[in-house]
Amino acid sequence: MAGDPTARDEPTGEDAIESQPPPRMNPPVRRRSTATLDDGVLRFVLASVAMGWRWLVRMRTALILLGVLGLMTAIATAVPQAPNVPGTVESWLAGDEGPGAGVSEFLWTIGAFDVYGSPAFLALLLALFLSLTACLIPRIRAWIRLVRHSQPPLLRFETGAPLASFEVDVERDDVLDVGESLLREGHWRVRTSRPDDAVTPQVVGEKGLWSREGGSLVFHLSFYVLLAAIVFGQLVSFEGQRGVIEGEPGFADTEVSYWTYRPGRWFDGADHAGWRMDLEQFHVDWIRDPLAPGAGQPTTFASDVVVTPADGGDPVHATVEGNHPLVVDGMKIHQLDWGYAPLVEIVVDGQVVHSAFLTTVADEDGAFRGAAKAPAADPDVGLELELFPFAPEGDDGWPRLTGAPWDEAPLLVYHQWRGDLQLERTQQLITELDTDALDAAGVGFLRPGQEAELAGVTVRFVELRRWVGFQVSTRPQIPWLLVGSALLVLGLVPALYAYRRRLWIVAHPGGGTGRTLVRIHGRSFQRADAFDEECGTFARALEERLARPRSRSGASAVSSTETS
Repeated sequence: MAGDPTARDEPTGEDAIESQPPPRMNPPVRRRSTATLDDGVLRFVLASVAMGWRWLVRMRTALILLGVLGLMTAIATAVPQAPNVPGTVESWLAGDEGPGAGVSEFLWTIGAFDVYGSPAFLALLLALFLSLTACLIPRIRAWIRLVRHSQPPLLRFETGAPLASFEVDVERDDVLDVGESLLREGHWRVRTSRPDDAVTPQVVGEKGLWSREGGSLVFHLSFYVLLAAIVFGQLVSFEGQRGVIEGEPGFADTEVSYWTYRPGRWFDGADHAGWRMDLEQFHVDWIRDPLAPGAGQPTTFASDVVVTPADGGDPVHATVEGNHPLVVDGMKIHQLDWGYAPLVEIVVDGQVVHSAFLTTVADEDGAFRGAAKAPAADPDVGLELELFPFAPEGDDGWPRLTGAPWDEAPLLVYHQWRGDLQLERTQQLITELDTDALDAAGVGFLRPGQEAELAGVTVRFVELRRWVGFQVSTRPQIPWLLVGSALLVLGLVPALYAYRRRLWIVAHPGGGTGRTLVRIHGRSFQRADAFDEECGTFARALEERLARPRSRSGASAVSSTETS
């Protein structure tokens, strides 16, 4: 088709198209109320509340509230929260950690250490839900009315050039019947003119009215669902982490058993099931060929565990793998980390002052680092440990530190310290040693089964096992987050790609030729280029449909074709 590109616009003028203006779904905030205290306190209050409500129900207000809540969430991410890590908050307030005591006092004053429980956050959250609800309900009601009662308008005057026109040897009523059938096959909303419509006989089709606005509504409803799911998750979710050593007693699902404990605000100790989990064996292996693709990457990563119910029932043997977590009483158990656990004994003056498996963590150099602390000695003894899993002896008899992770020739290097461990005055990780009040006492290295003495302290490397860090979590909001995400995608596709358009098929007598003149008018509200292509395809399909079943003597019934 060729012609003036402005031909996409439907005929102009008040009487050109029978139509009604769409409903106003979100009226703007009206002018400020002129009510004053002189008119009465009650009237003033009611007018102020009405004006505030009109401001609250605007979509712009919802976006502002969402941005403020996002900022407060960012603060909660950067600043430790008292319900989760009260010890860290106390260190910030004391000035031992964080930006300093002065800044921490200011953060405490504004409630930054408990953002999610602050009145301001809860008030903003309530206002956001009210705003979203007030914005969506009028739009949903208007869309339902549109779906139930709206119909495509008829073309009363053909004031614009048609998108396509042609003559056919088909009765006018048959032309309209075929056009209506073709529109319905394309899932258009169809309306035909009646004898009392006082318009040229025609068929009008409309498409995209429901899907585009409906997709936009579903898209906005998805944010409502996502926001509700996130808030619900902050209240009832739980996440805890705990390390377990092979063959050693494991842990129970109780509040005091976890190394890190992050409960939701409504999650308490009564919500724990109390089951017990022990680690029988941890399986890990790697690609050991240095020339193979992915050399050094793990190929096996699985934990054989035993779970004992809280009621003393039969233990359950299971395997936890990387992509296959274990589910116990609604809680998912994932493998989070792993490392080697050497059994180290420290003897001072003939007394064993330390004997325990130590958890070590890997560093970038391939070594596994940890610490041993013996406050029972006088003075305290501390060891900084570096475990090299594969350090075979070289030709010169000295160990070669290869950095390989498999434990076929383990070597334990330790740095010995004596003095004050400051265990009661500073917060320390179990894998780190605070040496500020300690004096260096020498360096040694051991193979499994060996012992060494430095400055009157005997250190024994008894055996080597592995430990696994497990994460136990429950997130009941996950299904709702998936629902919200699915609604977001389902709403986004029609909101972006559906477009509203109309087609009019008008049939005129052929001016004494006995034929029928068919004219196709159209209008696209969005995506004009796509509509041009669609309209051209429809015009050709209608022309072929009219010609094929009613051809005479094998010749086409179409005598002339004119496209614009």
